[in-house]
Amino acid sequence: MAGQGATEIDAAAVRAALASLREPDGSPSLAGDEIADVISEDGWAAVVIGKEDTPRELLVSAHAHLTAAFPGIQFEMRAGRQVYRGGQGFGEGRHLIAVFGGKGGVGKSTLAVNLALTLSAMGLSTGLLDGDLSAPDLPHLLGLHLEQAPRGFGWELMSKEVKPLSQRKRPHMRFDVEVMSVGFLVPERMAPNLAGRTMVSTLLRYLVFEVAWKADILVMDAPPGTGDELLAMASELPISGAIFVTTPQDLAQMDAERTLALLKEHDVPVIGWVQNMAELRCPHCEEQIDLFGTSSRLSDAGLPVLGRIPFDIRLAETADQGRPLVLGDPTGPIAYEFAKIGGSVRRWLAER
Repeated sequence: MAGQGATEIDAAAVRAALASLREPDGSPSLAGDEIADVISEDGWAAVVIGKEDTPRELLVSAHAHLTAAFPGIQFEMRAGRQVYRGGQGFGEGRHLIAVFGGKGGVGKSTLAVNLALTLSAMGLSTGLLDGDLSAPDLPHLLGLHLEQAPRGFGWELMSKEVKPLSQRKRPHMRFDVEVMSVGFLVPERMAPNLAGRTMVSTLLRYLVFEVAWKADILVMDAPPGTGDELLAMASELPISGAIFVTTPQDLAQMDAERTLALLKEHDVPVIGWVQNMAELRCPHCEEQIDLFGTSSRLSDAGLPVLGRIPFDIRLAETADQGRPLVLGDPTGPIAYEFAKIGGSVRRWLAER
């Protein structure tokens, strides 16, 4: 992680460095009065630019300029609703991976949890973000059960103040993976009361940008469909790559194709897709049984198959017990498929 072992940085030095950033014609890229604020602490600094319509290209160039000027310092550039931390946006060498499905019930949450645990077992610093705000299942899948609503959420969603890292909300830890979810605020028997694109967008941005994630790989479980949550994710979050999970039949892939079209509209890269419940092995003769018809929609759309997860009742049983199957049977066939998927994801990210 950037910032470890780094030193403090002076706000005046940051302003002076930005004053030396020039356009190709020699004019200043940023006027002094355009830098609204500089917040800093040991090894980290955030620069707030007052112009809300600041081009992303300027945030990228200013970030690169500051990173070169102050080696070892982790910088965060902000302008209006834009946040840029280097790399693909989440940070240099850091990635936000979103798991989509298009249709409900195809195994997005189960895949997100087991993939995050697999990446963690591979030695990657990993986090899990519950992006399904209306049905936040990740705490249940990890055995973290909230029976009563906490007193005071402590989530300052509407604050315009940029807090230093040390003052931001910290994610929960489970099985050496960082976890954040609306499910930590809303008990299992209560319905989350979230309505409207503005609220959904604000909450998703809070969970990504205002939480003190230490993870280098953040796996986000996305909801089905193409509603407000997906629109906010595709247009406002720094997604490095998307993974689709769906059952083999044409109907499920048709809905996934709708979500794929939305991601393409917003230039969100897609890593590939996973066939879930791809087959069932007869417990008596080991013959392969296809539970669904097969379709080539997503493959025809150019998406590579990352893995084929067989139907195994233990996936559901261990999920309800809060101990994902890759932990309960780390050398079994399910864990083997997830290792293949994790390896493909890791190689794809290494090329970015």
